[in-house]
Amino acid sequence: MRFIGWIIAVPVAFIVIAFAIANRTPVGVHFDPLPYELDIPLWAAVIGALAVGFLLGALIRWLFDHRWRAEARKGKRHVRALEREISSLRQRLDSAPAGAGEAGNTDVERNRIAPPRDVA
Repeated sequence: MRFIGWIIAVPVAFIVIAFAIANRTPVGVHFDPLPYELDIPLWAAVIGALAVGFLLGALIRWLFDHRWRAEARKGKRHVRALEREISSLRQRLDSAPAGAGEAGNTDVERNRIAPPRDVA
């Protein structure tokens, strides 16, 4: 997977560097309605706009994915509760008398393991 990342990143880096070298002409960036103006290279304006757009998109995606992350945390808590219950049931089973549950044993009802309860 890391190799595939390098296969994609290296050509993209070369394209960005070539774009920056080819577009060094300064452009005026106006911050209307404010009275500020910056003269920056064209490549910085374009790459800066792309970076801001990427960061805003990532932030919006992260905010919308909150529901899925909360659901995953709830599922992990549920799995941990079920694992604890399995562990306690195994301990109860190991500590049960050797003949419990066989025909003729009167302690069967006392040693019966309760069905799992709803863990939410």
